[in-house]
Amino acid sequence: MLKRLVLTVFIGFIVVVLALGSVLFNLKNNSVYYAQNTPHKKGVEPVLMELVRNLRWVSNPDIEGIKYDFDGNNVIKNTNSAGRTTALAYYYDETYRYYDGGGANAYKFDKQFRFISIWNRKTRKYVTKISDLSQVKRDIYRTVQPVIDAQPEPLINLQWIYDWVNKDRFN
Repeated sequence: MLKRLVLTVFIGFIVVVLALGSVLFNLKNNSVYYAQNTPHKKGVEPVLMELVRNLRWVSNPDIEGIKYDFDGNNVIKNTNSAGRTTALAYYYDETYRYYDGGGANAYKFDKQFRFISIWNRKTRKYVTKISDLSQVKRDIYRTVQPVIDAQPEPLINLQWIYDWVNKDRFN
């Protein structure tokens, strides 16, 4: 009788762990898809945040001109037809950086993708004001859009769990 109870509890525990693991795997693996459909405050960019933050988990398709770098930080590099390389990076201090082509500027964003500063490599100075943030964000999307478009839909849609887990992060 005791053996049967212990076996039942053990099997129940294994089932719960496997179910929880598959839910967590689904949320990480499909985070870009879920981020496209999640409510968020103006100025926050959940799609960009999830793409580079979870770069090791999401689909990394072979796309001409796109390279992925996991060495230390998560980076997506895009070399366009003119040979200009732009990149979006996630650093483990929870900041994001966008490097425009030509290496002139590095834009720094905080953990909610709010603009912090620009590092001008030519003058070697920080600038804390930006003339057109929406243009910079459009350039960032242009850099990573092929990877965003290549993300598959989840087999089991857990959008409601994703929204519940991330409600404070994006609002």
